[in-house]
Amino acid sequence: MTAAFAALAVGATFVAPPLRAQTQGGQTSSGPEQPAAPQAAPPVVLLLDGLGVYVESDYIGVSALTRPLARQGFQTRTDSHLMVKTKGIVPDVIIGHSMGGETALRYATELARAGYKPPMVITIDAAPAPPACTVPRCVNIAGPGFARVRGARNISAWDAGARFRNHAQLPTHPAVQELILRETGDWMAQWKASQPKLARTGPKTGRSSPAAEAASPPAPAPALPKMWTMPSWTVPGWSVPSWPGAGQGG
Repeated sequence: MTAAFAALAVGATFVAPPLRAQTQGGQTSSGPEQPAAPQAAPPVVLLLDGLGVYVESDYIGVSALTRPLARQGFQTRTDSHLMVKTKGIVPDVIIGHSMGGETALRYATELARAGYKPPMVITIDAAPAPPACTVPRCVNIAGPGFARVRGARNISAWDAGARFRNHAQLPTHPAVQELILRETGDWMAQWKASQPKLARTGPKTGRSSPAAEAASPPAPAPALPKMWTMPSWTVPGWSVPSWPGAGQGG
């Protein structure tokens, strides 16, 4: 009998207690681990510079907008009006200067015709002969001597405060950048508001009285969160647009 009790006592020392899940800050929690909420990919802005601007710069062209757009929450891709590096991309917003503005208008039309959600288009001094804008949200900022874009909301760069700024430097003028960032900021706010709200599924911190539990019907199971299907910038099996002049830069 004494030997049996001794064996039980020795065996008890080898029984490990159940592990507890680690939480942030080194604290422990006995509840079940909650699945991570699905995250939507950030929207993408395609920045298209005009003729002769083939490198990113903070002083000339629309590539100077990459940092402020990133602060708003966008991913950015930069290219020239030739779109050599970004053929086939499906952006949410396209910003183009000069010949990059003309390319932006034509490319947005091709995306819509291919069945993709039409991007917002912002052009600065679109040239040389910009086509009409065919997407619902389109803004054209132009200095003296540059054409208005049919179907777009046309804004005078001079009236906005960018007076006596030449064509090449217009995208970097603070007044023009403020106009652009106001439009992209509004777009981002609407995009965030459209994202599905995920129900909280953590453990309850308190319990109601037994009488209240008996009187109230059981709570329905929380609805499953809507999953983000795919980022809008992926291109599943889509061919390169074939609008006239795409291979030659427009």
